[in-house]
Amino acid sequence: MGSFTVLTLFSEGSFMHVRRALALALVVPLLLAGCSEEPEPTPKIPDPTSSSPSPTATESETPEAESAEDFIRRWADALQEMQATGETGPFRELGPACESCSETADRVEQIYAAGGAIEWDGWTILSIEENGASDEFRVIERSAPTRFRESSDAPWKRLDGGRTPHVIQLESAGTSWLVVRTAEVSE
Repeated sequence: MGSFTVLTLFSEGSFMHVRRALALALVVPLLLAGCSEEPEPTPKIPDPTSSSPSPTATESETPEAESAEDFIRRWADALQEMQATGETGPFRELGPACESCSETADRVEQIYAAGGAIEWDGWTILSIEENGASDEFRVIERSAPTRFRESSDAPWKRLDGGRTPHVIQLESAGTSWLVVRTAEVSE
């Protein structure tokens, strides 16, 4: 009786189209499943020599600690960049508790806020040596001459630069360091 109902709802030609559509609707998924490009899944058998997977390189390696010398050089680069741009944030991050560092950054901010500028080619670090304590270093540098003006309408001033020794005290900060104190010292 059910097939008679279908026959009466469709004319002879349209009934053939419905049957073909139904046949395709049933056959196409079966064909697609059989023609998948993915290989048959293979069971994963654990390696008998290992009870747990070995860690990848990124899981097993700890970040390499920055040497004090490399940090001091990076700090000197940040000092030069700060004076060239007036952007003090990156420099301050390297010595947040360093009073002399904060004073230097404050002075740079004042100059740039008043429309002034600083032209300085930075330091050439000649030597870095421990200064009796493992966290204090004697740094001999040669400073390039500096040209600066304290505001947009101030005259340009010049500092000669030259060889200067400093003591830089650091404290460990994870895999890096922070500047605690800096001071210019006599030779």
